[in-house]
Amino acid sequence: MVETYHVILVSFFVAVSLFFITRYVINKKIKNQSGAQKLLGIASLLIVISEVAYLGASLGLFEFALELITSIGVGMVVFGIALQHQLKNIAAGIGVFFSSDINIGDSITIKDVQGVIIELHLTKIIALTENGGRIIIPNQKLAEDVTVIYNKQRKSH
Repeated sequence: MVETYHVILVSFFVAVSLFFITRYVINKKIKNQSGAQKLLGIASLLIVISEVAYLGASLGLFEFALELITSIGVGMVVFGIALQHQLKNIAAGIGVFFSSDINIGDSITIKDVQGVIIELHLTKIIALTENGGRIIIPNQKLAEDVTVIYNKQRKSH
């Protein structure tokens, strides 16, 4: 435990010393040159990154970070598998929102069912049939099935 504190203190001392030496050299040698302050910023950034990398490797922090990232990745895969249908509908819904081909008021025919689109949602389209029934069409079906859309603008011509 005491050795760990020594490693941290020595490493911190070396990093701070490197910063002040670099600042001194830049201020004395290229103070009037354009970009001197940017060079000091880049050198400081490299010192900090080197310090973090050294301490991370010597204290075993990267192993913990790797375990944490792996656990999050596994969780996201399980989450993605569990919600794959909803995620497909959302992805298709984003396509519907950015598409100018499908609008409220258009007639839609999908699998021999016909209706007029009354609502567009992120996961579904709601259409109204001629007899007043409501059709709920998952957005994923637009990508999977043959869909015929009659734009309301074309019908009036």
